[in-house]
Amino acid sequence: MAWQARLKAIHAEPSPVVRNYLITSAYDDLSTQTASVLGGVDANWLTFGKWASFTAGKFIRGEGAPINWGADKVADGNLAIIGDIAPQFVRFLELTDSDSALDLATLVAADEHLGGNPIVCEAFCSYAQALDAQALDAQSPEGDAGTAQVMLRGNLLVAHHEQALADDFIDEAMPLGGLFGIVTTKFVTLNIPEGELDPCDQVPLPRYLAGEQWPAALNQISDPRLVALARSYGQEWQETQTSGAANWEVFNDRMGYIAMFFRAYQRDPALQEPVPAANG
Repeated sequence: MAWQARLKAIHAEPSPVVRNYLITSAYDDLSTQTASVLGGVDANWLTFGKWASFTAGKFIRGEGAPINWGADKVADGNLAIIGDIAPQFVRFLELTDSDSALDLATLVAADEHLGGNPIVCEAFCSYAQALDAQALDAQSPEGDAGTAQVMLRGNLLVAHHEQALADDFIDEAMPLGGLFGIVTTKFVTLNIPEGELDPCDQVPLPRYLAGEQWPAALNQISDPRLVALARSYGQEWQETQTSGAANWEVFNDRMGYIAMFFRAYQRDPALQEPVPAANG
């Protein structure tokens, strides 16, 4: 099924539970298609997105919290985000097949779908730069650190855009804010292959790294834009002690955790596995 028809079918599905399965499956497939272009060593945003959608499914089904807090808003946010981001990735993949003499980043910047929003444009220009970095890294004594950092930048910028979109849905899912937002954060989890992560805690040592915090290619962050992004969320890349999100309702709390989580798990091969929700 073509992506336009697939997204139309997702929007037409009346059951939030079934719709979540369709969304998670769509993320899974689109992540694989994107990895066929950008490579599968570094997760792309969709690879993380499919696990976030899988996690959202628990709340949509009424699992993971003592009462059914905001399940309808989680479902609405899940739908709004894929409706926003999937067409952008589809368009990016179309541009990678272009026979234009222009380089991919220039095509992205000039594209009416990707170039109009500064954050979206920068994100997909970063992915375009990752393709160039892959060729350079093969000849570089630093190995593939350049590719890993540019991919992390692209992933984080997509997350920044999507979390800004999610803000209203999160506020409505935690309608009282303040202390209530802090309390409900205690029931927010992230489910990935190695288990359930608690965003209230600092990002843990990933199992796939056997005792290390970061993959070798991301051990040092030198990209100025990545440094600036982390600082805008109140984080420093050298630190993990403050990566826990005290209040998931607060944008910078969420993004600070997401930044450190992406860095730690970007090269976890288990993230590339099919998501259970996608298997129905």
